[in-house]
Amino acid sequence: MVSSLTSCLRDEPVIREEAKGETGTYVMGSPVEFSTKFEGLSAICLNEAGDGVYVAEDNGHIYEFTLEGVLKNTFSFPAPNDAHDWEGITRAKDGSIYLCEERAREVYKLSADHTDVTLVSKGPVEAGSEENQGYEGIAAGGGILYVANQSKPFRVYRYTVSGNTWDTAFDAPSDWAVQSFSDIFYDEEDGTLWITDAKTQKLTQLSAKGTVLKEYDISFVKKPEGFCKDAARKQFWFICDKTSKLFRVSYK
Repeated sequence: MVSSLTSCLRDEPVIREEAKGETGTYVMGSPVEFSTKFEGLSAICLNEAGDGVYVAEDNGHIYEFTLEGVLKNTFSFPAPNDAHDWEGITRAKDGSIYLCEERAREVYKLSADHTDVTLVSKGPVEAGSEENQGYEGIAAGGGILYVANQSKPFRVYRYTVSGNTWDTAFDAPSDWAVQSFSDIFYDEEDGTLWITDAKTQKLTQLSAKGTVLKEYDISFVKKPEGFCKDAARKQFWFICDKTSKLFRVSYK
């Protein structure tokens, strides 16, 4: 199956700065769209070789696309008994691929042959939290997995892989108008975190302690469910759960 490619008609940059702190400002070009036929797209990360992207889908599939939006592989694996909704995917520096499951609030590791998953750890379940408002995104950096809870609470957890321990990285700052965490990405270049909000259509860059640094408008993505950064090519990738599209945006 080959995904069709269309270019967004906008000529002006579609991501604008709303300064709230001190960090670099990213100037974006217009997005390039890649249409797919898949529903329930929920997360994206670069593959092990860095020459393509993995896209996780709710019901136990991972799709591999080239950097030009062409479907290359489909990996299917049985979901664990208490898992049904894969909402996050990330690649660690050692090449390991991790996923998070929303309702069960668990972290899994993908096997090297991409045929099975193994439970890494079950994370905290907050009192009063809604069943389907759990783990929405996962990011790997410095031996730590950052897991973003969708809401109730708006919280980013920190899981230390070597010690098998969980703690809270931060809760959403009171002055941050967040409505729904939808993905998280750890930036190896500067140690910051990026979080997308599916309802406000915002991309926010934060410090590892949760200080909001910059906010960017990503309203060209109807429902931004996934985000990752390709620093080698200076490109951002987004996925849209509503339109089943991938978006690639160059930056400088």
